[in-house]
Amino acid sequence: MNDTTLTAPAGGASPEVARILEVVIRIAGNSQDGIQAIGGFLARLAGRSEQEVMTFMTIPSTISGGPSIFQVRIGSGEVLSAGDEADVLLAFYQHSYDEHLRSLKPGGIVLYDSDHVEPNAELKGTYHHAGIPISTLTVEAIGGTSKDKGKNIFALGLLARMYDLNVVKLEALIGERFGGKDPSVLQSALSAFHAGYNYSLDSLVETYRFVDSQPRAGQQVVMNGNEALAFGLIAAGVRFGAAYPITPWSDVMEILRRELPKYGGTFVRMKSRLSRSPSAGASPAGWR
Repeated sequence: MNDTTLTAPAGGASPEVARILEVVIRIAGNSQDGIQAIGGFLARLAGRSEQEVMTFMTIPSTISGGPSIFQVRIGSGEVLSAGDEADVLLAFYQHSYDEHLRSLKPGGIVLYDSDHVEPNAELKGTYHHAGIPISTLTVEAIGGTSKDKGKNIFALGLLARMYDLNVVKLEALIGERFGGKDPSVLQSALSAFHAGYNYSLDSLVETYRFVDSQPRAGQQVVMNGNEALAFGLIAAGVRFGAAYPITPWSDVMEILRRELPKYGGTFVRMKSRLSRSPSAGASPAGWR
């Protein structure tokens, strides 16, 4: 975070509000907890808010999941990398805290789930610590006994309050993500989000607000690498696709299955095979 200008706090106990150009947020936890989903929501929100964004993530090699991070850099100006040192670390577990705390800039903020993390007392002078019982509060917000379900959306609410993010746009993104499921799933997600957003952040010295971005001449598109590859294939002339269940290629094929018909293409379920259309000068079996 840089070029901050403090404004007067609304009340004696409320955090001051700082104006910022950009922020680097590292989210650390386990992949099965929806770590990538938090970063994805933030990235798409930036794309719909005329901001620039770049992300970086790690995915565990085991199918059952494991330690993972998602780092997102959002800026009101030009963003050319996912960032090196983070301004904020959101840590869900002890290993998340221990392994990634030193990725923070000196004086950076670590938000940690106090249900699972015991902070290092020797480092409290180096980084600003804010412990929040994320797991417990998520259960209180949505009910049930599955404490690991929904806490990523609760944490998204915390970040939304911390950075004064657009709640209406985030609610729309949550609706797009969960709207096709049972209505109770969407309601639980929204309940978790609002519980996080309404949580008091008085333990923080500051909250933040992005300076206004300059309006852009054209539409912005936010996509991940697999989406970029899939749309690149379509633009290059691919008109036939076939399903083949292997990650991450299955993600690319899912995009092709959804998008190819819009461009007059065909998607079939057979062996792993992509081919250019005959009009593009290649035989159907010419590209595997």
